[in-house]
Amino acid sequence: MNRFCLLAIILCFPAFAFASKNPADYPLKVHILQQNWSSHNNYRNEFKGTGRGNVWEGDLIHAFDYSYECSFGVRRTARNQPYLAKWKQPHLRLALLASQIGKENKYQECTLKTTVHDGVYFLGQGGITEMSQEEYKDWRAKRQENSIIPGSSAVSRLSIDSTPGSAEIEVDGDFMGNTPSTLELNPGEHHIAVKKTGYRAWEKTIKLTAGRVTVNAELQKESSQ
Repeated sequence: MNRFCLLAIILCFPAFAFASKNPADYPLKVHILQQNWSSHNNYRNEFKGTGRGNVWEGDLIHAFDYSYECSFGVRRTARNQPYLAKWKQPHLRLALLASQIGKENKYQECTLKTTVHDGVYFLGQGGITEMSQEEYKDWRAKRQENSIIPGSSAVSRLSIDSTPGSAEIEVDGDFMGNTPSTLELNPGEHHIAVKKTGYRAWEKTIKLTAGRVTVNAELQKESSQ
């Protein structure tokens, strides 16, 4: 009988270990600003890395540093595409929820070891800096004043592609996704950067007007020393 009980436990264990995850159980939002690989093995699904980001808990936002070792790689997130998350141990262990590629409504989880800061990380043209909560509130208020009205005709639609493709797009220091993409921006001057590992960054300041603008970034390989 003991053998049968042991077999039943073994057979049932995977069902509990890999139970489906519900996004509603992850109330936090996480914006990954920087991701550095320590090592990654796609064949074995072993990924290690470090980086920096911001975590939203309702109206509260805090900067944090992280490290992780997971079965998938953590990626930088576009401003409007944060990870969902929840604390496993407040301010020390943060679980990120990510969609499984090619599987609808299937998710996977990665636990980050975190160090939380009082301030907020800001990614600008000069890199990542930490601003105080008061500075962040002022910056956010100014940004909301200049926000785009959905469906407005007075908007620039910037279509960005690159050779090679799947490069990262930054607009005024914000990561906006990967090429090819079409972005809606306020008219005026914007600093555009297109980046891909192994290639020199393509950067240009463009004065946008209302309507559609198309840009193709020809990336040049970094010279080997």
